[in-house]
Amino acid sequence: MFTKASVLFLHALTSIHPGSGSELGLVDLPVQREKHTGYPKIDGSSLKGAIRAAVEANSKSGPGNNRQETLERIFGKADANDSHAGAVSFSDARVLLFPVRSLKGVFAWVTCPHVLKRFEHELAAYGTTYELGSFSFPLPDAGTISSERLAIKAQEQGYKVVLAEYTFEVMISPECQQLAGFLGSTVFPYLGSEFTDRLVVLDDDAFVDFVSMFTEVNARIKINAETGTVDPDAGALWYEENIPPETVFYSFCFAGNERTTKREDCWSAEQVMDYMKAQDNLPEVFQLGGNSTIGRGMVRRIWL
Repeated sequence: MFTKASVLFLHALTSIHPGSGSELGLVDLPVQREKHTGYPKIDGSSLKGAIRAAVEANSKSGPGNNRQETLERIFGKADANDSHAGAVSFSDARVLLFPVRSLKGVFAWVTCPHVLKRFEHELAAYGTTYELGSFSFPLPDAGTISSERLAIKAQEQGYKVVLAEYTFEVMISPECQQLAGFLGSTVFPYLGSEFTDRLVVLDDDAFVDFVSMFTEVNARIKINAETGTVDPDAGALWYEENIPPETVFYSFCFAGNERTTKREDCWSAEQVMDYMKAQDNLPEVFQLGGNSTIGRGMVRRIWL
């Protein structure tokens, strides 16, 4: 049973490819998506595997233990003759903010009421058991922005912003400014106004359009070194989808007591969570998803 929980934000520093496998659509290698919303996501199993690899490469041994033994305490043991489940779990990473090109101000971080309310409901649901807390202010409505930085034209009732090929009528709202301030201090303390001035809350349908149609789709080929042409044995040409840099996901990390009963010094849930949050164990920047050798998948982790 898990008795501790914490929120983990993931900020994409490069394009990331949490692949869902090959499909028969226009994109050969799409990213993982929620079936009921179409939002991009990162499966909990993919996230846990990437975090375990990052901890294994970066961590120091726990008190009185070598590194391999510490990893088995936290993530579980794979030995078929002496196996036990890990003491830590991660929920699917869900999208919170998505970057979109802006006619003014370069780009905006967009979200929508559905995404924000879902995050709030999850905080409240898990908070009942794990004391995670919740927002201390009302969530902003659709059609609001945090500042005039992205506005191209003032209207009598507000402003207009142009995101990609679409124009939206928006207003500055105190709720959007409060949300920008909260996320700015929590997720982007190193950016300051570079984040707090770029937040846009769109309606749910517009957000779905952006996360569905404005991911990166790249053509990939392999060149034969001898002929200098496309290698016919390498699949020739394929199309691959990536989630763009600056996208922000959130996940919930759950910790419980160490599951093995063969040790007298079994770790408590508090010790497990403290180990995960220690800077010397899970690095601030790590890689997840495919194509690591071409620079994909670098993310910054931020604990709430």
